[in-house]
Amino acid sequence: MALLLSLSGGNQAMAWILLLHLPTACLQAGNSAGSNRLNAFGVNQPANLSGVQGGSIEIPFSFYFPWELAEDPQMRIFWRWKHFHGEFIYNSSSGFIHEHFKNRLILTWTQPQTSGVLRILDLKEKDQTGYFCRVLLNTREGIKFWQSIDGTNLAITPGEHIPGQTLGLGTRVGLAVAAAVLLAGVLGLTVFLGWRRRKGKWSKTAPPSDFLSVYTEQSTLESWKGIDESAVDNNIVYASIALSRPASPGTPPCQPVHGNPQEDTVYSIVKTK
Repeated sequence: MALLLSLSGGNQAMAWILLLHLPTACLQAGNSAGSNRLNAFGVNQPANLSGVQGGSIEIPFSFYFPWELAEDPQMRIFWRWKHFHGEFIYNSSSGFIHEHFKNRLILTWTQPQTSGVLRILDLKEKDQTGYFCRVLLNTREGIKFWQSIDGTNLAITPGEHIPGQTLGLGTRVGLAVAAAVLLAGVLGLTVFLGWRRRKGKWSKTAPPSDFLSVYTEQSTLESWKGIDESAVDNNIVYASIALSRPASPGTPPCQPVHGNPQEDTVYSIVKTK
């Protein structure tokens, strides 16, 4: 259902201004007495919609009319809220947006389309009210202007509370740093325990220091004894060597006990050819 106002001829600019300020008494109802042609215009909107606070909602609309458009129809879409005579919240021609809806209204519509969508972003509790689409265009019979009577009633429901969304930037940064420090500590402890484990295994399997000194040249070869190449029995050669460790630098040498050299160690080696 819609209300219609028709003006023809005269000053077009003045007519546009008057159309936006005329009271309802001056508007002619589409179903009032007159030609049947007047019944062929209207604005379609959903009667009820609901949205979640903080979310967005789309109000679809469409309109129809019987008249032939002028060469320059100058089609315009207006939106009002709260009630039929409520404040304008949107004007497609000037880009006007009500302060309450600043940066929150998007109209998806272009001339000469007869349908579109009004999108409201970041829904607030005060957005719960009625919304009315108004159409204005220029026809060969003059300027025509009509508006939805019932409009769309928008209901807003509270959004679900998510604790994580209330954390401030400083809190989130602090939690991230704490998590990074904890992770670094765990990795460091893992590496340390692995190193200790490897060190323990090496200590348990390491040969005597006197044996290692033969290969690192920390001990001196005192003599080779009993190498007798003739003493070969079944491809086995027997040999004996005697090693002695020199005193460590910076420490006084130990006096030999009972005339024996310092901690002489004798190894026997059996080699199979």
